[in-house]
Amino acid sequence: MDKFTLIVGLIGTALLVVSLVVVITAFVNLVKKKTKLKKFFLSFIIFLIIFGFATSFIYLSLFLQTFSRYTDEQKIGWVYAEEKTDTTKITYYDGVNNRYHWFNISGEQWMIQGYFLRWSLALRWLGAGAYYRVTRFTGRWTDPEKQIMSVYQIHPEEKLWKFLLKHSGKIPFIDTAYGIGAFQYPNKDTVDIYINDTGFILRVR
Repeated sequence: MDKFTLIVGLIGTALLVVSLVVVITAFVNLVKKKTKLKKFFLSFIIFLIIFGFATSFIYLSLFLQTFSRYTDEQKIGWVYAEEKTDTTKITYYDGVNNRYHWFNISGEQWMIQGYFLRWSLALRWLGAGAYYRVTRFTGRWTDPEKQIMSVYQIHPEEKLWKFLLKHSGKIPFIDTAYGIGAFQYPNKDTVDIYINDTGFILRVR
């Protein structure tokens, strides 16, 4: 939750507390006959005004947090792909681990693959980011008749992810876990790689 959203939520909560104090105090004084009915109605109107502002701030805070989580993207690296005669030369920068990878793959397209875990809705709303793992790059053909597989392994296929894929539906606070991939044509452009709430995003600079 960013600072502005938090401040808006705190203001709404504070106003809500003030409005409740106003109406409760007025009601107690009315019961104890320390105030007249006319003054109680005035206090009640003040309560409604403050309560209206409080709910507006709280709903605005909820909207801002929901919108922030829906549009949140994390840049995790970039790819520069250059098509050669029989292969595609790839430069991959892993921004999370600050590492470069240089390799060649065959295929009309290059494809980044990995694993992705989505936390439960409540945790995502509170700000829990996606848990993911980039595992490899592969070459991809548009012609289904071509069965040539070209692979460059970034990280090994871990037992943890195998377990998560099989049993994520039974683990508390986890929505789902699955494999993800995104592909693009090599065109001598630098492609920034992002992760969001659903998987990889490839964005040409």
